[in-house]
Amino acid sequence: GVLRDAATGQPFPGNVIPQNRISPNGRAFANIYRALQGRAAQWSDTPTVNNATFQEFNPFKHREDIVRLDWQATGTQRFYGRYIHDQYTLIDPLGTFSGTTLPTVPTDRSRPGTSYQIGHTYVASTNLINEVKIGASWNGQRIRPVGDLWLRDTHGITFQELFDTPGFVAGGIPNVAVTGFSSIRGPDFALLSPTTDITVQDTLTWVRGRHSLRSGVAISRNRKDQNGRGNYFGSLAFNPSGNPRSSGNAVADMLLGNFRTYGEASADPVGFFRFTTYQAFVSDTWRIRDNLSVEVGLRYEYTTPTYTQQNNLVNFDPSRYDPSQAVQLRTNGLLVPGIGNRFNGLVMGGDGVPQDQQGRVSLLTGGDYDRIPYGAPRGLYEAQHLFMPRLSFSYSINPTTVVRGGVGLFYDKPEGNLVYSQMNLAPVLESLVYENFNIDTLADATAGAAGAMGGINAIDPNLTLPHQTNYSLGVQRELGGGYFVEASYVGNTGRDLLRLPDINRASFDDLRANAALPAAQRVSENYLRPYKGYSSIRLRVSDASSQYHSMQLYGAKRRGDLQFTVSYTLGRAMTDASGNADNDTADGAGDLRFFYGPATFDRRHALVNTLTYRLPWLRDRGGVLEAVAGGWEASSKFRFQSGQYLTATGNSSIGNRRAEYLGGEIDVDGDENGWFNRDAFANPPEDRRGTATVGQIEGPGFKQLDLSFRKNFRFGKRYNLTPIVDVFNVFNTVNFGNPNVVRDNAAFATISTAQPPRQFQLGVRFDF
Repeated sequence: GVLRDAATGQPFPGNVIPQNRISPNGRAFANIYRALQGRAAQWSDTPTVNNATFQEFNPFKHREDIVRLDWQATGTQRFYGRYIHDQYTLIDPLGTFSGTTLPTVPTDRSRPGTSYQIGHTYVASTNLINEVKIGASWNGQRIRPVGDLWLRDTHGITFQELFDTPGFVAGGIPNVAVTGFSSIRGPDFALLSPTTDITVQDTLTWVRGRHSLRSGVAISRNRKDQNGRGNYFGSLAFNPSGNPRSSGNAVADMLLGNFRTYGEASADPVGFFRFTTYQAFVSDTWRIRDNLSVEVGLRYEYTTPTYTQQNNLVNFDPSRYDPSQAVQLRTNGLLVPGIGNRFNGLVMGGDGVPQDQQGRVSLLTGGDYDRIPYGAPRGLYEAQHLFMPRLSFSYSINPTTVVRGGVGLFYDKPEGNLVYSQMNLAPVLESLVYENFNIDTLADATAGAAGAMGGINAIDPNLTLPHQTNYSLGVQRELGGGYFVEASYVGNTGRDLLRLPDINRASFDDLRANAALPAAQRVSENYLRPYKGYSSIRLRVSDASSQYHSMQLYGAKRRGDLQFTVSYTLGRAMTDASGNADNDTADGAGDLRFFYGPATFDRRHALVNTLTYRLPWLRDRGGVLEAVAGGWEASSKFRFQSGQYLTATGNSSIGNRRAEYLGGEIDVDGDENGWFNRDAFANPPEDRRGTATVGQIEGPGFKQLDLSFRKNFRFGKRYNLTPIVDVFNVFNTVNFGNPNVVRDNAAFATISTAQPPRQFQLGVRFDF
């Protein structure tokens, strides 16, 4: 397209930016791309997707030491102890690149870990046994950038950062997003995360008649000290849309230094995260008859959310947002100074920084920072009492046929990653976002350019823990000769599942009406959002659900020189949130049913076959010939699964949305040049939702046969040498990646990636 000088509105002569207009920092950003180009294993200088491949050095060092001691102190008491030391160091170059984020920063991932466990078993009588276990583990996960690509000085970046507070590492490049092109990732992912887990448990078993009763209690304590990994090196977005300084091209904007948005955090805070879980259970295995047994159980947990000792977690609570205290925005998205509360709706966990934690946290004060109250739960949602009943049975129809079934309720405590980033908000740190300025003059331009707070995460204070009900019914039969078959129905129902919608989206109608205006009359999207002064607010809620049904068939031969297993699953997983970070979209905000369909991990058909054959040739020959050529073992693994279910999208004036389904057949006997019928879809209409549904397109399946050969060579009584030959993807089957499903992309319906081709691996194992 034509590149225009935003200052004059006129095209650049010859459609070329004059050298004296190129920003020093824009030139530095270009240097990053140039440096990466020099490191690429291969690349093509064309404006196409997936035009570079990076295959960098990937060393891995791993060591594990295990010690176990057992002591039978008396006829009724036994003690044991176990020690494990595990350490690995991995240089991760971010893999082979063929996507949208350049592998700018190779990382050194190290994780030394140590664990101890001691136990005591006491046989009080022939029918009463008690077992106590105490365990503790420590690990010190660290992720550091390596090399010099991640340093500002390497590329000549000179713009003055808004803050000068180093985090776990210092001097790193910012994140750079260029619309329509690959992004650059800086080292703000650097992680320091030492962790301690301590568990004490006691289990009592009592056998009385046909009943075997078990009960137990356990207490678990987790300690993790982790940095927030906020945006303390800055993030730039170059996007012509909505940028009055734009030249009309994102790359040209980068060279000129004219960013659409720039955000930066003031620090990389550290949280001393803790949680405790209390558990108890009771179960009874009742052998009603010789061929019928039933197990009934109940597990109880009191689980506390993850909190910080310093009470430096911050949340956005919609119920605390006061419209009368809202800030005012200009139509360009910038704040009107001096009006309202910038942190309207924010609340801190707990009731203040404890006295013994005063030196471990520094909070910003003055102005609107002093208007952020305490009062949220320490972990941002309440601790919960959980009851989990279970019931199962086993019925032997005859000596070779058994029917088994069961049902159970299971809860899942949310992982710590959901809460770690809640340190990265005011007043723990300051996060500034500026719009439509030049990066070279950032320090001078910011005074009158304050915009809405950048995208934040939050946790619903009324969050309930997700739970799943699992149920199954199956028949197992021994056929003789080592053959075994099983047929089962397996299903589960998930409720209160987590997802992460943006509760601060502007309405579909407002976005559409704004996009229909002439460019000069359009307002910033932040101006249209309901919670003023914020951009996106992604609130972790527990309102999603799932349903899984499957038929599972299994067969095996478990004796003889030839042994095998074969399993087949016909299943369907339906949900409105495939993962706890699933978001909504502009056309589906507030309508959870709009997202209901096949889960992203749903594979309707799955077949796995394993085979092991102990070659009888020369096995009983004796002498050198048998020692060298006899006793080899061959094994294979065949896997087949149907493809992932994909959803067609397309671009509109308000962004990427669900595509329009025009009718007709979707699946065709396609190949990489046209996997499905592209004419069945169109870009979404501007005035309503597209009619495409979730999972209408089935992606390519997967099929692969692997072979392995091995033989044991024994030396004396202590030594064993095993050469191993592995062949992966024996027939060099082409397993395609998923097709492009964005309608107005030139690559729509085509496939540009594939799984690895045939590979060989040779190894030797030595046991002593």
